[in-house]
Amino acid sequence: MTEDHTRQKLLGYPDRFSARQGENITFFVSAPKGEFSAEVYRLISVDNREGAGGIKHELMSSRLSDHYEGTEQKSSIGGYAEFFDPALPARGLPLSLTFAFRPTLLPGTEEVLISFDGNGRSTALKISERTLKLAVSGSELAKIDLTLAKHGWYRVALVVEDGAARLSAAKLTTLGRAEEIRYAVAVLPKRGFFPSGFDGHVTIAASTNGVAAHKHFTGKIAEVVFAGAAISEDEIKSILNGAAADDLLGTRVIYSWSMGKNTAPMVIPNDVSGAPALTLLNLPMRAVTGSRWRGSRHHPELVPDEYNAVFFHRDMVAGGDWKPSLDLEIDVKWRSGVYALRVWDGTDEDWIPFYVRPAAGSCGSKVVFLAPTNTYLAYGNEHRGYLANGFSTKDGPVHLQDADRYAEAHPELGLSLYNTHEDGAGVAYASRLRPLLNFRPFHFNWLNDSYRHFAGDFYILDWLEHHRIGYDVLTDEDLHREGLTALQPYDVVITGSHPEYISERMMNALQEYVEGGRNLMYLGGNGFYWATSFHPDLPHVIEVRRGHNGLRNYTSQPGETVHASTGEQGGLWRNRGRAPQRLTGIGTGACGWGKAAPYKLSIHAKAPEHAWIFDGVTDELVGTEGMMLGGAAGDEIDRVDDLGGNGTPPETTVLATSVGLPNYYQPVAEDYTYILPGDQGGSENPLVRADMTWLSTKSGGAVFSVGSICWIGCLPIKNYVNPISRITLNVLNRFITNR
Repeated sequence: MTEDHTRQKLLGYPDRFSARQGENITFFVSAPKGEFSAEVYRLISVDNREGAGGIKHELMSSRLSDHYEGTEQKSSIGGYAEFFDPALPARGLPLSLTFAFRPTLLPGTEEVLISFDGNGRSTALKISERTLKLAVSGSELAKIDLTLAKHGWYRVALVVEDGAARLSAAKLTTLGRAEEIRYAVAVLPKRGFFPSGFDGHVTIAASTNGVAAHKHFTGKIAEVVFAGAAISEDEIKSILNGAAADDLLGTRVIYSWSMGKNTAPMVIPNDVSGAPALTLLNLPMRAVTGSRWRGSRHHPELVPDEYNAVFFHRDMVAGGDWKPSLDLEIDVKWRSGVYALRVWDGTDEDWIPFYVRPAAGSCGSKVVFLAPTNTYLAYGNEHRGYLANGFSTKDGPVHLQDADRYAEAHPELGLSLYNTHEDGAGVAYASRLRPLLNFRPFHFNWLNDSYRHFAGDFYILDWLEHHRIGYDVLTDEDLHREGLTALQPYDVVITGSHPEYISERMMNALQEYVEGGRNLMYLGGNGFYWATSFHPDLPHVIEVRRGHNGLRNYTSQPGETVHASTGEQGGLWRNRGRAPQRLTGIGTGACGWGKAAPYKLSIHAKAPEHAWIFDGVTDELVGTEGMMLGGAAGDEIDRVDDLGGNGTPPETTVLATSVGLPNYYQPVAEDYTYILPGDQGGSENPLVRADMTWLSTKSGGAVFSVGSICWIGCLPIKNYVNPISRITLNVLNRFITNR
């Protein structure tokens, strides 16, 4: 790979994470050189037991052409909204418009609030230099100095009639009243208010006058109402002081959209029968508080008028707007597993991963690996997140790969859920329809300077391949879509090392699976942590709201913890009464990126009902060596916790506990209601530990949990002959043979 991270590379993404044998999968490729080649590989295992690095791979009979014609493709950037009404130019004037807005960046250049676009020109209300302006075809006609401040609410009214435009605006008080109403009057040019060629296309939070959307506004826009009449001065004063414009203006209203109702769709119907809907582009944020919110209710369904707003960001990328480059038919003979389309143009290359599932109605194994694709997506194109400033590991500063630098230099690749927007607001949506450069088989993670997430999970697949244990694969998205049905053919489910993001449907399916007498091997840490929603209309999009607790890179704004896509409460699953301990016996207790520690076996490990787990293990300490941070217990770690009756079931047995974690490891914030003096690190705090547990169910199933992301990095040590490998194999063999 080239080290020049500033220029455009050969990149791509698939139309979905997984496909079944016999199905087709479509790939989208950006090829600046025009022509590229492609072939398919099955990705087999990590190949770094002797320090070689990389992933073992096998060339498949792909039936692909030698060369493909390509072109450079880029995702559009920036959220905005638009509607189209060809009757608007014919209706003409008078026209009135009222709305509220809240800037969350102070623009150094012009940002458009509302624009009437046509023939390369526009009539627009815009802000710049802390002022509100009306410009017609590039000429500034009216200006109001509002001394704009970040996070302040402002309300605006524009009335156009008889060759003149009257602009009124005011900053709002905490209770939503106008502090001081300011006015500006302008004489319209002879060519009129609407620009030449205006065909009824109106944009909100950007302008599209003949080109791609630009001059994006970052902030909230709320309560947008158009009237086909000139509203009076008294009505303007009432509206700016908080009267609802659609109620006050009645039948004069021609467009109005209730943004606080049914907050999932990216198309908002018009409140006026037969009038055009408002289409949201590039995933602006819904279910956000508006200018009328006073904090007494925290759910849009309860007070939709208080959530009558949309939050736009000029750095948001939804993806999915590339042209398809090639279709691949999944051969029915290809075994279930992880594959990659390798594309190259003589200089650059990209390996685009995808999963192959068994054909519908078939099952190739008793074992299924549940790939935590929600986690891969949540971290996709992470820009070092909230740990970027001054963060260092035990060995010094972090080391970025070329792919990391490239993603940070190219905003069209979009952000991860571990980043914030330019204004500091947390990123709530993530789309898989874009290149995800750290979702690649050769990617080393900057946080632990090792494989992590997608590439790290090959330690599990590597181990299965070595022991010749057949397995199928399943993704988070598959499980969410199909529920328990997706798991029923299998005797045991093996998780990835970091199944952090889980939807309610996924959680229910796994709980039903275990309670139905089946078996789960939770081979990771920090699992089942964040409540995650799949967008009902956009299955490639997940939504996460961090809330006010947990290991998080931002804190949600007050009143904005409910998911727009489903209406679910966001934040931690434990705060919804579904702590991961209830499923696996353990839950997140600490994290850190210093030297990982071994586990010490407990007295329960020698009990007759559990001794078989440690058959062949003679050491009291297990996991003293590992490919990830040098041991078995490290990175993010889990432990048992009662959580006031909402946590670890009493049937759970602690088989081993980590020992010797250094002070690089600190407890999670949600376990503390007070911060008291004393050492909170791993050297002294008993809460900073990883527990290995066994949880039996009354129906005959069981859950084996290890409580650490680093566990899987121990599997290949000493050519798979080590205590961690033996323990894991003993459990899996029992789960397979017991049915």
